Amino acid sequence: MEIMLILLGVFVGILSGFFGIGGGTVSVPILLYMGFGIKEAIGISVVQMLIGSFSAFLIHRKQQVYDACEMKYFGFGGILGAIIGGYLVKVLNATILEWFFLSLVTFTLIRLFLSNPEPENKEIINRPLYILIGAGIGIFSGMLGVGGSILMTPILVSFLGFPLKKASAVGLFYVIFTSISSFVTLSYLGMINFKAGALMALGSFAGIWVGIWLMHKMHVKHYKRILVIFYVIIFAITVNKLILG
Repeated sequence: MEIMLILLGVFVGILSGFFGIGGGTVSVPILLYMGFGIKEAIGISVVQMLIGSFSAFLIHRKQQVYDACEMKYFGFGGILGAIIGGYLVKVLNATILEWFFLSLVTFTLIRLFLSNPEPENKEIINRPLYILIGAGIGIFSGMLGVGGSILMTPILVSFLGFPLKKASAVGLFYVIFTSISSFVTLSYLGMINFKAGALMALGSFAGIWVGIWLMHKMHVKHYKRILVIFYVIIFAITVNKLILG
């Protein structure tokens, strides 16, 4: 099981760096198939996201992909939202959480499919709006053990005029804030398997460097197609788990 968790961390890390996701969209369904319960899987994924997202931040900062001083306002809102979502995990049953997860992926897939990878309008800079968006996404993040970037990226591209690759990078930066908040909250509630989470994080630390390198090498139009396909796969995996058990 230990080796499987490390390899899963490497795999999730590569996808995380490439797609700009926290990793919960991949790790939670796979951890469910490995025999973990939904709440334990959420806790493990939060540990992996915390390490992976911070590694990505260091890489993107060096490459000057975005201005962290502006983008941090998404994170400030995300901290509050993730705390609320973390407590909702404690009071909601597993089935409700799983259907929330499915709804999240469905919405993201539709928004991403309709979006233009090359922005047609000027990028919107509005700090109060950033905080509001971050808080709303943070609630889903805290509830579902996902970093929130699979909602963040389509919103930034579709509504705020961000280029797709920049939006993906900002989405992963946002995960730092939500994962810290979720980690503290879920730790306090006794819902994190620290050993399993650390093993996944170890693999993720290595994989995320590869994923970011691959993202920058790919043309944006091809990148969008692969991103949509990725979300379709996550959608299919989650539906299969919910319907067939």
